[in-house]
Amino acid sequence: MTPLLDVVFLLLVFFLVSTSFVKPEKSIDIKLPTAQQAAEPPSDKHTVVVNVRENGLLVVDQRVLSGSEDLEQTLRHSHKANPDLTVVIYGDRSAAHKHIVKVMNAALKVGIEDMSIAVFDTEDDE
Repeated sequence: MTPLLDVVFLLLVFFLVSTSFVKPEKSIDIKLPTAQQAAEPPSDKHTVVVNVRENGLLVVDQRVLSGSEDLEQTLRHSHKANPDLTVVIYGDRSAAHKHIVKVMNAALKVGIEDMSIAVFDTEDDE
């Protein structure tokens, strides 16, 4: 009986160590714009979060991307791994609109049509 318990505990430790606890990436230095009519973010596990900082810098999975080509390559790789991919854009409220459109164009170019833009719900602030 003791060897069986040892094996069970080893399996338990293995699964606890090998499990990845993934939470959505949110860049700390991004101030989201506000909106009165905000919907809940997609609860789908298959999302890629693209952070657009004020100066147009793109960050995906805590990796700073060098430009549109690098973003396209990252999105293409993720889209091949999961065709039901959703792109969530966390754009700083001071970021130029062209940077947000650049992310949307890159997603469309690789075949991702399901996108959303994260905002700060003003009702949460009250």
